[in-house]
Amino acid sequence: MSATDYSTLKLTTITAKLEDRILVVTLNRPQKQNMFSVKMSEELVRVFQLGDEDDRVHVIILTADPAAPAFCAGVTLLGRKEDKEHEHRDPGGQVALAIYNNRKITIAAVNGHASGTGVTALQLPFDFRFIWAGAKLKFPFARLGIVPDSTSTYLLTRLIGESSAAYVLLSGDSLKPNSPHLSSLYANILPNRTDVLPFALQAAKNVAYNIGQVAYTYTKSLIHRSGSSIEENHLLESRAMKIIGTSKDTAEGAQLFMQRRPPKYTDTLSENASSWYPWWKPLDVKSPKSKL
Repeated sequence: MSATDYSTLKLTTITAKLEDRILVVTLNRPQKQNMFSVKMSEELVRVFQLGDEDDRVHVIILTADPAAPAFCAGVTLLGRKEDKEHEHRDPGGQVALAIYNNRKITIAAVNGHASGTGVTALQLPFDFRFIWAGAKLKFPFARLGIVPDSTSTYLLTRLIGESSAAYVLLSGDSLKPNSPHLSSLYANILPNRTDVLPFALQAAKNVAYNIGQVAYTYTKSLIHRSGSSIEENHLLESRAMKIIGTSKDTAEGAQLFMQRRPPKYTDTLSENASSWYPWWKPLDVKSPKSKL
């Protein structure tokens, strides 16, 4: 597969730039408060899928211009085309799956206010979430007479617990990042809007240059696709350890520990991922079946 030139993708609602192993995706509808749209959904899914397949990419960051009125002020439903293949799936959920299932490390750098899909699809599925302390966060679904979107009933419950998720989704209250109900959602809360992206870039660089690509992919998959019991996870971890234990990156890790130097990991997903991975059978979401 030829390397993607992200500058030639003809994107209209986002921008994408790859530099130093980090793909920075920026929401680019400031005049519309970066509101989520079907077009944005399509472009985000496309770019995250390209980043997943690109061995040059180790980390994908989603952010917005800090000068924009909001990180993402919610969703506009205008412009949806007839799409029989995906019409049973909400666009935010399609984005959430593209991010959650991405094999690279994903970071949400939230440098503005966010509402609805701006939280559910554009924050919850990420591995790391960094946010501006002054951001207002809204989960307005119940107050609008609709149900939550973007797989948020699954993700939010896992991230903050059932009790807090129930309060957040059923009350519809506007919250700040330091709310006790959101206490475990954000890895770091930054005092200024302009602090968020630089902080995220530093965290991304730390991951991109100090952790092997195959190792972090297996690790996040063991978290996301854990077994149904501690015994099953023990077997999954043991199998992953045995497989990765013969890799060049594992040998490099042993050397750098002894030599006390920065790592030079070279294994890539396209060349070195085991046929055992993925070990789970994904649910077919492309067409509606049975009760789903």
